[in-house]
Amino acid sequence: MNPSILMIDDSLLLHRLVASQCDSLGMAIHSAYDGGNGLTMAAQYRPSMILLDVDLPDIDGFEVCRRLKSDRQTSRTPVIFLTAAVATDNKVKGLDLGAVDYITKPFKVEELLARVRSSLRAHRKMEHRAMIDGLTGLWNRAYLEDHLSSQVAQAAQSGEPLSCIICDVDELRVINSRHGRTVGDEVLRSVGQFLLSQCRAQDVVCVCGGGKFSMVVSGMDRHAAGRLAERLCGQIRDLHVVRRGMEIGATCTFGVADISVSGGASLFERADAALKRAKLNGKASISVARPARQRLNAAA
Repeated sequence: MNPSILMIDDSLLLHRLVASQCDSLGMAIHSAYDGGNGLTMAAQYRPSMILLDVDLPDIDGFEVCRRLKSDRQTSRTPVIFLTAAVATDNKVKGLDLGAVDYITKPFKVEELLARVRSSLRAHRKMEHRAMIDGLTGLWNRAYLEDHLSSQVAQAAQSGEPLSCIICDVDELRVINSRHGRTVGDEVLRSVGQFLLSQCRAQDVVCVCGGGKFSMVVSGMDRHAAGRLAERLCGQIRDLHVVRRGMEIGATCTFGVADISVSGGASLFERADAALKRAKLNGKASISVARPARQRLNAAA
């Protein structure tokens, strides 16, 4: 997806200048001419970058930046001040509020775009690192929530099936207690890498925490995903971690759901509920969610 920029500035001429350059680079630009509309558009469009003037007709840019950074929806959006306020204390104030750069007018458009590109690259790297699990190197729960949301919306539009498989390492606490946390961590890494090796290119494996992994499998309904879970369950029995000459194995329990059974709950919640049902049957069990029963109205 091409990056988008929200420009909050009361100069129509400046909007046209920046927009012409952004268009040539494939960057979409949204224009707001005061702080109030800028805040509304930031929440609505979720831009990749915000260019913000200090001197605005309603709210000054510093207050706009403060509100952007205090709002969960926009707090991580990089902000570059683009302003004629050249005083050093203004620059310090802007950077202290969380802006990634402060550019004073007049400026060269080429320099502005270079600094925008640099800030976007740095932001993407930071966001990427924030969504990686440090132990396994897999995507984490934050990435799972974003990815699952977009995949569910895409599947609803296309009509293609989409499933979520949750895998829980059985008795991880026992493994940690008996063999040490280091061994437990190695078991998690081993299971995570195995799941990743069994994925297709379009599938995603994420760490959910507490010994749980989630697989988002596109183009696969719950019946096919259930068969996949059965195969994985059997193969994981053969995985072993060698520690001081001793082989330590593990088993996993699986919950499976697809978008046809999610109902009022999220796809992840339905898969997690299926996992809890599987746990009632003991270790290395599998449960596939079923459609919720429709309540029949009693005859009058």
